[in-house]
Amino acid sequence: MDHHAAITASLELAATRIGDPTAAVYARLFALHPAMEREFWRDTHGNIRGEMLNRSFEVILDLAGPRGWGGQFLATEIHTHSAYGIPPAVFGDFLPIVAAVIRDGCGDGFAPAMAEAWDMVLAEAARLAATIII
Repeated sequence: MDHHAAITASLELAATRIGDPTAAVYARLFALHPAMEREFWRDTHGNIRGEMLNRSFEVILDLAGPRGWGGQFLATEIHTHSAYGIPPAVFGDFLPIVAAVIRDGCGDGFAPAMAEAWDMVLAEAARLAATIII
């Protein structure tokens, strides 16, 4: 199984088992970085959080496969969030939180190929983020 297929399979399995992971992702983010919850004061219906998570899944899938634009988008978002006052470290914790929620959502179905694919994507995202100068 290639990395893109393994990531896709993990997302599908997690969605089947836990449904929409948005609430779980942001609960973990806010537990790790409580000050970030205030940043979402306007997001009374969760639409912004959902859109951000959707874009994150798109980046993850790009990094796991074609690598056509995900790295550039990640760099842009790091800069954009920095302008909002979001420290890069907080931004850097987001994808690992997403990976943890998906892993937990898959439960015993989280296969070694899925773990390998997520590890590769997280390592690539961290490598790319480390090259960003703010």
